[in-house]
Amino acid sequence: MIRSPRALVAVVSGIVALAGCESASRFGSSIVGTGPDLEARLVATGGAAVTGVAMLRAYDGGVGLSVSFAGAPPGEYRVVVHANGNCSSPNGFGAGPPWAPPGVPVVTARLSKSDYSAELAIRLPGYRFDGPDGVAGRSIVVHAGAQGSLLAEPGVTNNRVACGVIRTPQHLLPAPQN
Repeated sequence: MIRSPRALVAVVSGIVALAGCESASRFGSSIVGTGPDLEARLVATGGAAVTGVAMLRAYDGGVGLSVSFAGAPPGEYRVVVHANGNCSSPNGFGAGPPWAPPGVPVVTARLSKSDYSAELAIRLPGYRFDGPDGVAGRSIVVHAGAQGSLLAEPGVTNNRVACGVIRTPQHLLPAPQN
């Protein structure tokens, strides 16, 4: 029996880590990949207890995004790509504003969750992996609430509850050369 909220968060985080791998494989098999996957390991911002992972895979015409997270209370959430690959600020300000490639609208994925974990998979048409207009090196931010600003100011409480920098997963990086 789990006796404390902190223990519950630890257990749910472990389950999400395992479920995230399964979710990513199911999601990945439904999209024809054109290169290695990218990922964003989500860490809590703004005092939240959210953890999770976002997996990205290129497909002909865009990028597929699969997100799994836990530790947030039931409610409405939005998942958005942000301009900067910086999740170091306590309120997520470093991630910058919402971002999309030139000529492509910003995609805001909305989801409702009834328990402490959530999962979604969407396609981002017109997005790409690499280059100056690619998602690599940017961030994924989870926002609490179905409405409200997606912007942030330094040191000001906002609705950003998790952030992760989009990069090549560690297991796909080449081994160091001696």
